[in-house]
Amino acid sequence: MSIKTPLRSHSLVTKQSWRLKSPNMQESIDLHLTETPQLRNPIMIVGLPDSGRVAKIVLDHLIKTLKAVKIGYLYSEYLPPRLLMTPDGQVDLMKHEIYYWVNKESQVDLLLYTGDAQPILPEGAFRLSEAVIDLAQKFGVNLIVTVGAFITGRMVDKPNVYGAASETALVNELKELDVKIIDSGAVTWMNGLIPGLAKVRNMKGLFLSGETSGFMVDPRAAIIILRVLTRKLGLDLDMSELEKQAGDVDIALKKAAAGERFGADQSNKSEYIG
Repeated sequence: MSIKTPLRSHSLVTKQSWRLKSPNMQESIDLHLTETPQLRNPIMIVGLPDSGRVAKIVLDHLIKTLKAVKIGYLYSEYLPPRLLMTPDGQVDLMKHEIYYWVNKESQVDLLLYTGDAQPILPEGAFRLSEAVIDLAQKFGVNLIVTVGAFITGRMVDKPNVYGAASETALVNELKELDVKIIDSGAVTWMNGLIPGLAKVRNMKGLFLSGETSGFMVDPRAAIIILRVLTRKLGLDLDMSELEKQAGDVDIALKKAAAGERFGADQSNKSEYIG
């Protein structure tokens, strides 16, 4: 059963702060919006840290490359109790952030949602996911896309993108984009809950995941998700920076593998000296 977290009934205004209290009045979600743009047929893309930081890399790259505008942030007691240090020596609580981007080439704008961490408790995952759905509805979003990692536990040369959707038409669209359909198992935490709750609210939702070993930060898994998004949304993204990062990871892995082989070759010849 989903847990409803309705926003206050007043309309969105600039510099507003919403405080959403849970039924036991102990946990809260504080959402602050400094701007409320009128978006055209917006699609919401959500990515929160997961294995390999795949989702976070995708959203950070979209925000940076598109020069998306930050319009708000969210603090919550459901997020990990950690204090973050900034490069200039300041401190901040863990938070989620909201951005938007106006597409000058079409009538479909983007609402982007990311953050420092996933919630630490199942209830928090539900509550924060409900808050994201509420936010999407306030901006007139009809389709919500979440991104994440498809963990295989092994290295592959040509990783695939896997996906699932809230309705048959979207599933067929994913197939046309060469996305492998997930037909069993489960997608966990907010990356999985949001598309599911979107369906409950009569919205469209889909999930895209990049194949990754789960052993390391994986920009290559983020790149293949971004390629699907660019095809679906008609975007033109420069991914040279991510491709360089992926190349650096490949080089590091090859060096590590060579070191392991060298160590194995020498293991019978070495002696312990201590």
